[in-house]
This record gives sequence, structure tokens and C-alpha cells, in this order.
Amino acid sequence: MKFEPGITRKYRDSVTAAFDAILAQGAEFQKEIAGLILESEMLIRVAPVSQINASGITGLIDPDRTNERIEEEHLSFREALGEVVISIAEETIDTGGQRGAEGTFIHEGRHAYDFARTIESFSNADVNPLSLFDPTLYELELEAHKISGDYMLCVNKPEYIEEGLWLMILGAEENGSCFVSDAGIHQRLRESYGLDPETNPGPRASEMLGLRQK
Repeated sequence: MKFEPGITRKYRDSVTAAFDAILAQGAEFQKEIAGLILESEMLIRVAPVSQINASGITGLIDPDRTNERIEEEHLSFREALGEVVISIAEETIDTGGQRGAEGTFIHEGRHAYDFARTIESFSNADVNPLSLFDPTLYELELEAHKISGDYMLCVNKPEYIEEGLWLMILGAEENGSCFVSDAGIHQRLRESYGLDPETNPGPRASEMLGLRQK
């Protein structure tokens, strides 16, 4: 993982602490994604929310370069992850603190993982066409919301659980125990994102990233 030049120490420390927390508190798959990011050349950017229009967003560092590499190379997953950038809003860290940073990197980290899988599969499509991976936006958000809910349950602190319930990512049993709510996530994706797996699954990852097949 590398930082965009010019990020202040405050934000660098917050990002580093978020990944440390995920490695310490997360489930195995969450730890795996965090470890893969840390070992890669994936870029971290911190910018005002007015620039990225979200608490965090994942995309490509240089789409033209990525497409050139897809055309000319067979990329490994780690190399593909080095084409990805996660941008986190300054306000996410300033107002949400470590919980906000952790939540953003859990959610956006899953997007980065899926985007890298897409890039890797596109670059290897000439030798392994059946392994092409190109999920819809609904599928991407479904997995990102599920992993966020799993992380909230792993941490199991009141503020994490309360946020999960408020966002409809978690549901509660009569005895007070909580679970990742597929129904709640589907409702959230339909009402907040306008997505539905049958009627409006959204664009595919390749469309969102502007990728071209080999």
C-alpha cells in the first residue's frame, strides 16, 4: 500500500490504525483483504468530501495505463491491485474517527478486491476466457455491505452495532443478538442506491472502470 504524496501525518496515522484494527479484530477474509492491500502497490488518497462526493470511493489510478497493461500483459492479482486507488474523505476521519475509517476501508477494501479480480481476469482472458469476472454494481454493493456487517459483528461494540442496525445492514433477534440482514441490505440497496438484482442490477465493474477486454 502506498499513500498519495502530500497526505498529512494525521490522516496517514488514521489509515494505518484502521488497517491495524482490521487485522486485529476482523474475520479471516477481512484480514486477508487487508493483508493483500498492505502488501500491494494500491494507492490511498485522502481528499475533501467535496472532491469525491462520498465517505470513500474506489477506482483506478490511471485507466489508460490499466487498459494498456490488460492488452499487453498477464497480470497477477497483486499487480492488478496496484492499479486501484481508494479515496477516503477527510470528513470521514475528522467526524467518524477510527470507526469511520475502519468502516470505509472494510467496505471499499472489498470493492478494491473485486476490482482487482476483474482486472486480473480481463488481462488473462486470452488464456483463460471462462474465468472472466465482471460483477454488477448490485453484486459489488451486496458483498461490500455483507462484509461490513460481518466486521461490525466481529468488533461487537455498541457504536458499531447501532450503526449497523441504523443502516439496515444488521438485524436483531428477539433475544437481542444481531445478524447480517440480507433482507435489510437488499432494502437499503433498493431504496438508497436504486439497485435491484432483477430489474436494475446496475453497470458491470468493467463499465464502471472503463476496462476493455483483450
